[in-house]
Amino acid sequence: MSMFDHGGSAGGYENTWGTGKLYFGSMKVKNVRIHNRPAYNSEVHATRDMGVGELNNCYEDAELADTIVAIGTNPLETQTNYFLNHWVPNLRGTSMDKKKQQLPGEAHAPAKIVIVDPRRTVTVAACETEAGKDNVLHLALESGTDLVLFNALLTYIAEKGWVDKQFIAAHTLAAAAGAAMVPARPGGGAAGGGELTDFATTLATNKTSLEDAAKITGLKVEDMRKAAHWIAEPKEGGKRRRTMFGYEKGIIWGNDNYRTNGAITNLALATGNVGRPGGGVVRLGGHQEGYVRPSDAHVGRPAAYVDKLLIEGRGGVHHVWACDHYKTTLNAHKFKQVYKRRTDMVKDAMNTVPWGDRKAMVDAIMVAIRQGGLFSVDVDIVPTQIGQASHVWLPAAVAGEMNLTSMNGERRMRLTERYADPPGQAKPDCLIAAALARALERVFREQGNAKYAEQFKGYDWKSEEDAFMDGYNKHAEGGQHVTYARLRAMGNNGFQEPATGFRDNKIVGTQRLYADGKFSTKDGKARFMATPWRGLQAAGKAEQKAKNKFLINNGRANIVWQNAFMDQHNDFVMDRMPFPFIEMNPDDMKELSLQAGDLVEVYNEAGSTQAMVQPTASAKRGQTFMLFAYPTGVQGNVINAGVNELVIPNYKQTWANIRKIADAPEVTRRLSFKSQEYRTG
Repeated sequence: MSMFDHGGSAGGYENTWGTGKLYFGSMKVKNVRIHNRPAYNSEVHATRDMGVGELNNCYEDAELADTIVAIGTNPLETQTNYFLNHWVPNLRGTSMDKKKQQLPGEAHAPAKIVIVDPRRTVTVAACETEAGKDNVLHLALESGTDLVLFNALLTYIAEKGWVDKQFIAAHTLAAAAGAAMVPARPGGGAAGGGELTDFATTLATNKTSLEDAAKITGLKVEDMRKAAHWIAEPKEGGKRRRTMFGYEKGIIWGNDNYRTNGAITNLALATGNVGRPGGGVVRLGGHQEGYVRPSDAHVGRPAAYVDKLLIEGRGGVHHVWACDHYKTTLNAHKFKQVYKRRTDMVKDAMNTVPWGDRKAMVDAIMVAIRQGGLFSVDVDIVPTQIGQASHVWLPAAVAGEMNLTSMNGERRMRLTERYADPPGQAKPDCLIAAALARALERVFREQGNAKYAEQFKGYDWKSEEDAFMDGYNKHAEGGQHVTYARLRAMGNNGFQEPATGFRDNKIVGTQRLYADGKFSTKDGKARFMATPWRGLQAAGKAEQKAKNKFLINNGRANIVWQNAFMDQHNDFVMDRMPFPFIEMNPDDMKELSLQAGDLVEVYNEAGSTQAMVQPTASAKRGQTFMLFAYPTGVQGNVINAGVNELVIPNYKQTWANIRKIADAPEVTRRLSFKSQEYRTG
């Protein structure tokens, strides 16, 4: 089973509940993976294990912060509205009146920003333009070494006495000399780190000097020292600095994901910057979300590495919901080879059966499955690359063709109402799931298996609102206060989850999580995490780096929505981006006899893909940046199968070689490759 876990165009609370109720509640399926990773897991297990939900502040905190720390994120491209409307006013100083009004009695100034990213992004340039270079610190560290940086910052800040001792004592796990640390992950132990513990133990375990960190990260000691001062040095008058930590896929899909995420959260907790205005330690997702499902405890932890199982010939039936593994998985080259071969076995068997002989068709399919074939069902709003291998397509409805609820990065929940009919027989995913459940109930009763049939009751939904009331209203925190009618009355502003009541004809929400100092643990105390450095953690990464010349960093671009699943039919986008770009240093291009727009092959031991060359003067020698998951050149083809213990993929640390395929063809020769850096004046 492969399915979405988000909102917006392909999910929402209605659809995540519908699919979750069917596969988790009724069927108890264990072999499940998520749309952008090969197992069913959280991208932010660490922060959750520490008692800190990953979306815990509000957008306004970016206007109130003294310092913003942006880690592995490029918000001008991927969170454009948030960046321009909330970050930029603080960088310019135009949110000063708001700071003085909401935070009286302390010194205020325009925000400083620390940007942790191996490459100089358009966000760095924009921040320098808006805040002035003296207020922007770009830490262009060696790819994958973020963990060392944050351990060193924590060590230095603690040595300077800038930690929030009162917050640590009141709201985090108390020191327990000699007590065993709580293992937070499979294989957790003192040698490997990852344990949930108290501040003193974490500080001792993670101790890293700035000098030692400089040797690993490639950063200057003075720059790391400056970052520490900007993050935690008390302000004029002695008040603590308000620092907001925002991170995204550079960490989430990066080296030693679990511990690195924990190291960032350590720093936020140590400085008391969770649950207070101008603070927060939050992911910066670039799309709507909407997740409510029955318990997934039966899946286990770590969850099954489903893509690996499929490659090994395991499983016989694969349901795909709004995913395209051909574009959005690691080890994609191998996955596509095996998936096509296995699904073709079933297609070949089906082609031997006369039309209309249903029993013979089922028998032929089952024989092929037992011989190693794979029967594939694809549910999506548009035809996909993986769908070409499938045997059944079930057309789904998209936002606007159905009523859909979702939230944004500050947990602001809204209802997007249906304004058009879905095409043909397309239906909302939740109603497709309900129809499957009703059919299974009927079949099992006909077969005399009444006990199993009972597990498929409760799907008598006539509309997506029925699914919402069955799911979110009954099972989400505060969901009992939320209905379509109330959301409709709230309009575009909606409310911030979780709901806490309904007063004066309005849903009462929550501006910030943990403002009361109670965290998401049984005892309400947040945990620190032991996060010692252990190099490139995912299997094969160090060997790949040693064998190949170029870092193939990767990510999103503003002009392309997600993995171009809709944009592939948009001439405006495809004319501008006929192939995925790969940003390269001009000197590297010269060495390979490359010009702007030339087509290149990116290749290594895992596979190969193609891209068009984009000269980028700010790119370091030996480092490139390629558009992720693009249909005409899948970067996942050159990502190896390495994951962490929780089967979270490492997309970011990938190395490969590059060679020229052809001079720039007509479709790229006419394109502009001017710098996209944001400048004024």
